[in-house]
Amino acid sequence: MIYDSVENFLTKLPFVVPGVSVLAPLLTALDKFPFEELKTMDFAPLDLRFGEYETKPEDCVPFEAHRVYMDLQLVLEGEELVGWAPLESLTETVPYSESEDIAFYSGTGEYVTLKKGRALLLSPWDGHKPGVSNGLGSHIKKIVVKLAADEFGR
Repeated sequence: MIYDSVENFLTKLPFVVPGVSVLAPLLTALDKFPFEELKTMDFAPLDLRFGEYETKPEDCVPFEAHRVYMDLQLVLEGEELVGWAPLESLTETVPYSESEDIAFYSGTGEYVTLKKGRALLLSPWDGHKPGVSNGLGSHIKKIVVKLAADEFGR
């Protein structure tokens, strides 16, 4: 897991993670365009998933993990907590679906706050629990960038 500011993802991460520069057009656009307009823009070759939802209590959200893709999570509106735990510390509750690239887990972890201006990069070995309420509830507008784990960093 890498948790930092969007600015550092844009300016410093390319020195640490080769290949991350492909994210630059999207990361630069986050402050310049509203969510609805970003949905209409072409950021090829990136695989973007746009989501809009209400946060939920911690016990209503399972941990999840992916094998094929890393998730770069970017909140544009609202604020959510994202749980994190090493995958090996969690118990699988729903087996891995190859077609959906996801499995679900139970367990406990630590939380980070994800809001505008912050970025969270999650690897296949990171169990994560997105969309958790900070106690007040929040309407979230979010982009998840799917990055092929076997190609990212080349």
